[in-house]
Amino acid sequence: MATSSRHISTPQGVARTMVALLAGTPVDGDALIYDPFARFGELPAEFIRTAGDAAAMVGGNLAAVRVRAEHPDAAELRLAGMWLAASGTPAELAVAPAPTPVGATFVLTNPPFGKHVEDAWLRYCVDSLTEEGRAGVLMPYSAGFASKATMRRELVDQGVLIAVVALPARLFSNTRVGVCIWLLRRPTGRPAAVRFVDARHRGRARGLHIEFDATDVAGIVAAVTAEDQAECSVLATPEEIQARGYSLHPPEYQDRMFMRSTADVARAELEALATKVNLPSYTTGSGWPGRPLNELCDVRSGVPHRSLTAAVARAGTAGVIVPVVHPRHLRSGVVEAADAPLAEAGSLEKYRLRTGDVLWVRTGAMGQAALVGDAESGWLPHTNLLRLCVIDLDALDPAYLLAFLLQPAVLARIRERSVRSVTTSISKGVLGELVMPLPPLAAQRDILAALAALDENAASLQRRLHAVHAAQPVFGQHLIDGTVVLTEREAP
Repeated sequence: MATSSRHISTPQGVARTMVALLAGTPVDGDALIYDPFARFGELPAEFIRTAGDAAAMVGGNLAAVRVRAEHPDAAELRLAGMWLAASGTPAELAVAPAPTPVGATFVLTNPPFGKHVEDAWLRYCVDSLTEEGRAGVLMPYSAGFASKATMRRELVDQGVLIAVVALPARLFSNTRVGVCIWLLRRPTGRPAAVRFVDARHRGRARGLHIEFDATDVAGIVAAVTAEDQAECSVLATPEEIQARGYSLHPPEYQDRMFMRSTADVARAELEALATKVNLPSYTTGSGWPGRPLNELCDVRSGVPHRSLTAAVARAGTAGVIVPVVHPRHLRSGVVEAADAPLAEAGSLEKYRLRTGDVLWVRTGAMGQAALVGDAESGWLPHTNLLRLCVIDLDALDPAYLLAFLLQPAVLARIRERSVRSVTTSISKGVLGELVMPLPPLAAQRDILAALAALDENAASLQRRLHAVHAAQPVFGQHLIDGTVVLTEREAP
């Protein structure tokens, strides 16, 4: 686990929410509260404050409360100890983690993020619990979908994960990283449903930051404890979670467009549309099996900024001179790059595009994608582009990949998974974890043909609409000034 502190304290509203989510757990007798990365002691201190309120601690008969707080920085650990002492409960303080599981009744912690340490912290917190214990752990949004799904699968399949609550971004004073509260227990050995709560709309702005009050905390607790689906709250089965590649990001379970439709829903929707649109013939199915993009494609980054700048500067010299595709050149699924700058590509061979690559804008206004054609083969991709190279063309048609990426539901899901700091961006690893429905190659091409037919129908209607709009002022002018006269009157 990482041992460096980022000197971030947990906002009071977040601390109160985490404690409130654990306060309903029945406890008979003494309790040990454990924070393995205590920061300034705010989470155990909030628990102690709540434990003094009989109405707040609704479960069991809580007796004496002990606190163990750890932090790798001795100076910050002393501050945590002072904070806890001020709350009325001295704590056992330790710079190093306990050599054996501490047997905590409750684990409350806001561990450091980044450097792929989230899985290690989750596992450590679970191992530190008693059999009936509960943990509330603060995790970044990305922990729910980034990197490998091994730990997420383990949490679901072993019944460890109880709920995930997505909180608003901008809760912290010195970072805009969005966070979730993960509620955990000891493994049960069998898969269990997980409650997903999207509370990102909660709170109110105070300057540049979001703050929670008691109403917000109560609303989140009610959403987590709801028996069925409620506002911003969904209970997902292990099968549903598996179908989404073990994503544990709450927004992906809220909006129906992220969910696979049933055959009855699909038919009802299409029958309503068929009264106005001539759809290709179809029947309903059970859904295509899904595979992560990184199993189907080699997801690569564009040319690094420094290398690209140097290559553009060398474009006036001898060498292999090629255009550079920028995000603005991706339009309606194709590359339109008449104004593309030139660069010397001799030392950038591994970045050069090939026919069939799919380009995706990775920063800023994401959503543009395009298929590389023969004319762009050998060009260079800008730093702010991701490049998806299909591994097996007998399994995936690049045009089908493009059609998938341009679906509104997929665009929305990718935006939900983007990292928001100063700007919005998505990494190649996160994009690669996205699960894609994969029909057989022949079915992919049939789907593309059906979509192309709809595109041509739309284009034909658009051409007719343009013609009508062009004719209206000209015909109207000649009718009004009498240079043309209607020869037949419309029957009433």
